[in-house]
Amino acid sequence: MGFGGNPLKRERQTLPPDPKRTVLNPPSISIVTPNFNSVEYIDRTMKSVLDQNYPNLEYVVIDGASTDGSQAVIDKYQDRLSAYVSEPDQGHVDALSKGFAMTSGDIMGWINSDDLLLPGSLAAIGELFSKYPEVEWVTGQPSALHDDGTWKLHKPLSWSRIRFLNGNYRWIQQESTFWRRSLWDRAGAHLSRDVDIAVDFELWVRFFRHAELYTYQMPLGTFRYREGQRSVAFADRYEAETLSIIQREAETLDDAYRKTFQAMLPETIHPLTPAEADALDRKLSICDPPMITAEDVSRREESLSPEPTSSVIRRDTAEYLLTCDDLTPFKDLHAGERCFIMGNGPSLNKMDLGKLEGETVFGCNSIFLLFDRINWRPTYYACVDSRVLPDRAADIDNMLADCPTITAFFPNEVVEHSGEMRRFPTRTILPPAEGRYYFREQQNSLKNLPYSMFSTDIDDHIVQPYTVTITMLQIAIYMGFSEIYLIGCDTDYTVPEDTVKEGVKANGEAGLALTSTHDNDPNHFDPRYFGAGRKWHDPQTDMMIEHHRYARTVGELLGVEIYNATVGGKLEVYPRRDFDSLFDGNAAATVTKPRKPVRPEENNRRATSLLPAGYSAEVEVSAGRVWYAGPALKLREASPLLFHALRATRRFAARILASPLLLLLLAGMLGLAAWIGLGSRF
Repeated sequence: MGFGGNPLKRERQTLPPDPKRTVLNPPSISIVTPNFNSVEYIDRTMKSVLDQNYPNLEYVVIDGASTDGSQAVIDKYQDRLSAYVSEPDQGHVDALSKGFAMTSGDIMGWINSDDLLLPGSLAAIGELFSKYPEVEWVTGQPSALHDDGTWKLHKPLSWSRIRFLNGNYRWIQQESTFWRRSLWDRAGAHLSRDVDIAVDFELWVRFFRHAELYTYQMPLGTFRYREGQRSVAFADRYEAETLSIIQREAETLDDAYRKTFQAMLPETIHPLTPAEADALDRKLSICDPPMITAEDVSRREESLSPEPTSSVIRRDTAEYLLTCDDLTPFKDLHAGERCFIMGNGPSLNKMDLGKLEGETVFGCNSIFLLFDRINWRPTYYACVDSRVLPDRAADIDNMLADCPTITAFFPNEVVEHSGEMRRFPTRTILPPAEGRYYFREQQNSLKNLPYSMFSTDIDDHIVQPYTVTITMLQIAIYMGFSEIYLIGCDTDYTVPEDTVKEGVKANGEAGLALTSTHDNDPNHFDPRYFGAGRKWHDPQTDMMIEHHRYARTVGELLGVEIYNATVGGKLEVYPRRDFDSLFDGNAAATVTKPRKPVRPEENNRRATSLLPAGYSAEVEVSAGRVWYAGPALKLREASPLLFHALRATRRFAARILASPLLLLLLAGMLGLAAWIGLGSRF
């Protein structure tokens, strides 16, 4: 099933980058860290800033005459600091004010002595502010690091002043927020000493008077939850201060603003509940500035985790949870081969699935419910749905443990589109193991069609689909398959009346998130597939079909033949092929029959031993022989028409040679031609 939360024709477009703007001279960035008796954390905080190696950084540390050894830690980095003061002060605001007075950078921000900047964040900020001069302040995706090592990511949120005034203001995370000095100056160039806890919030109120807040859809900094923390211990006081500040702001709005937005202003000021925020979202979204996506800024997600990466998950750290695997070894691994991509529709019950034994098959989601009816296992597997993946994680884990020949692909992050709207690393529910690969999933868009809807480089990203079939197609095309057959892709759904419906679909209708109440699933090969208690998304078949059209377009551009061999169904985007006819004669003899896991390392070791010097390790095994694909792939790039003509001729010849009946027929035709030729001479 697809996500469905991001419509193909989105109402809110992302901010387009201007290719003429570059970061030849990165803007200067000023960061201030206030500290008092935080020796346990100050070292990691300072390293998170300094290890960015940003070329134009101004870093100031203000210590309030700590007595716990903090000064000795800060002294280690003194030669890398722009300024450092250690003396008694009047508290947090005094320390920050003192620090900002010592700075001169174009971009400003602060990071408290127990929080962290994430790797690559300053480079991203520098590029972002250089590309988009209209952006005066920006915030990243909220995240938090807990003392138990859990790193939690929250949904990136859109912001506008009208949302703020309506009470939707809880998650502008100070650690991820940066602004231009020009905005700071226009907003008074100071931090208020009239508030005790909500200092950042009061500053945001003044910023909103002059500029809208843009959101960058990636985390920039992370807040640390720890015992005894001031902001946690005084959370109730913070809440009271924010309510007072926003009430005062609403009362002093200028007449022009009040007249323009009168219909959207609240009757009373109060913090919104999640239900109230949901109800207001569509009404207020027209005022949101566009989000800045990851693709707009040249920052790879591999480097985002707040700790150095490691090859092993450690539950006491946030290491490595959002890293992506290197998928380049899969490039053209199956050049010239055919494969089957299997959906899970009820049409599978009308097919002789035994014929797929020895074929390269992609399976998905709950295909394991089929295993008691077949003697083979899929070569590849994928699951991406943000409700199905957490719901079936234990079953998927058991399936992969029991079937070590399956190579599986998952998004590196699960992004919920309903309920609590959580984001969390997939590795926390499906831990790494041999044959499991985690990729970066990118939101689909209409910016650069068709490739913004279908990726041809899965090592960079896979486009978020409306059906997992699209994910498998992106993987298969990257692997070099030249003939792809879809089966079980019925694309015909009925939502049972007793299904529990929650959330909002892309078209505004209720019922994006579904939960079944009985084992009565009519949409798959087994009624237990989405049986009692199972979670899934509304199918939104119109979105699925639209996404398939983009897949077909990319396939045609690349010369990949995609056919629909499903029995029946409503997917009419691709040419139809009869499933049984694909196995007539000895056609399957031209297909590799893997007996071991098909993974890059094993395949390349096996293939290299067959190749003479100077040839690539990319091969196609056909009827027991090796077709050297290095020159063939070059021919495909230079002359696609000649490549496909030669490939068709080679396959036709291979099928004739593999079939005694066809050989006999060919011999008879040649004999008849010879007899006619001889007869004409007499």
